[in-house]
Amino acid sequence: MKEIAIALIAATCLAMSGNMAHGSSHREALAVLNEPCADNTDTYAWVSNGSHDKLYLIMNFNPLHEPGQGNQGLRACNGYRYEFHIGKGTSLRDEVVYRIEFENILRPEAAPSPTDPLGGGNELLWQLTGGTETMTVKRIVASGAETEIGRNLPVLPNNHGPQTDRLVYGLGIFRGYDSGDPTSREVGLYDQAFVDTFIHSLANGGRIIAGQFDDPYQLDEKGIFDLVNLNSNDLGGIPGARRPPGKDVFTGFNVFSIALEVPISDVFPNGIPHNGELIANATDSLLRVWSSISRQEMQKVNAGNIITGLEGSGNYVQVGRNGLPLFNAGLVGTQRQTLYLRTSPLTDVTNFGADILYPVLVRDADALGIYRALGVPAAAVTTLKGPRLDIINTINLGRPIPVADGFTGDVITLDAAIDSSFPNGRRMGGGTAPNRNQVNVNTVLISLIVAGDPAAGLAKGVEVNDKNYLDRFPFLAPAHQGLLQGHGGINVPTVPDIPLP
Repeated sequence: MKEIAIALIAATCLAMSGNMAHGSSHREALAVLNEPCADNTDTYAWVSNGSHDKLYLIMNFNPLHEPGQGNQGLRACNGYRYEFHIGKGTSLRDEVVYRIEFENILRPEAAPSPTDPLGGGNELLWQLTGGTETMTVKRIVASGAETEIGRNLPVLPNNHGPQTDRLVYGLGIFRGYDSGDPTSREVGLYDQAFVDTFIHSLANGGRIIAGQFDDPYQLDEKGIFDLVNLNSNDLGGIPGARRPPGKDVFTGFNVFSIALEVPISDVFPNGIPHNGELIANATDSLLRVWSSISRQEMQKVNAGNIITGLEGSGNYVQVGRNGLPLFNAGLVGTQRQTLYLRTSPLTDVTNFGADILYPVLVRDADALGIYRALGVPAAAVTTLKGPRLDIINTINLGRPIPVADGFTGDVITLDAAIDSSFPNGRRMGGGTAPNRNQVNVNTVLISLIVAGDPAAGLAKGVEVNDKNYLDRFPFLAPAHQGLLQGHGGINVPTVPDIPLP
């Protein structure tokens, strides 16, 4: 008992960062560095409270977008298929898939002339070209039958700034520089009401929105990428830790998101089994959710394609996926992270079982001297290093799910019969304040890995976002504005050398 208690103290101190683990997967694998359109960062899946009549699905990708960056900003990605996969019960096989494909169109025109009107392909900025961004949504069932439930649905445009709001989005009267009034250059009009106009109804009774939003994730990456160089606040005041503070490097960044609202009857046509009742050993009310990104396997340079510069051919192949937070970024070793992106959860036990049974995170913490600094006995650390069947049992919600290919893998498992709370599903927002999540997933996962109990509560509260979440669909916070928000500075050197904290 004493050893367990000491191990929990160590776990508590290690987890107090809440930020130590890569709870999401921003550019975690070498294969996604050159393909941001295929970079899933986070997946969310949960049912509405009470009646559980709606399933909410959110996929984030194409991360770390500086709001004011580049002429074209963050665009929907042509040539990719974005899919939400849903299995039922103990099986990971697809029962229903929702596929979203984007199409950007820019019509070419003749070379510039002195009499050209405003707009067209010769403009330097996308929002003036008249180019369009739309999406098509399909529902695919286990038999392979496809049903189109949305077509040519406009994508939410970027939050560039006040002049774009007026001249392009028509949100207010534009007054030029010659007016002497700077309002049209200083006061943005891009608001939640405008965002809501891009929520589209689907033929199945659901809704969808896609576009640029605030990145809801938070992480002290500055410390993480200096070989897990955490500050003393994160480690319970250990004297050997660096001085605080830790900083969330995702503050002010945007990400591309797809938010989908699905009527639960789309997945459970006969109703959720024993809805409203928790049956600890039941599997008939379980949903197994993950997201994937695919493109055609052959990509040829084609200068005639003015959107991507490429021409695709051949079958669609998976190039990205995501399920549970932390899995590929914090559990799978670097040499297998690309294999993860290219394979299905159906083969995760074979491919990545050892990564879960023997979590490297515990070994690394030991190598850094964290456990020794806290006086944790070597025997207790050895136990934490594995084998750790408790981790697998927890992500399977303690249900009788076989630990075998096709049944256990990196998916979000949720019991649709009860309200969702991670690791039973993962929802966005819903915390004690508008900018807090219901659960700090980093805390839950670190508690699980280093203490063996996801409910141990081994961190300082919940996630805090740099913007408030919505309390209704699509839940995501609007994008940071390109002109006046995000990052950037005046570049006046004040400290010639590397400063002390």
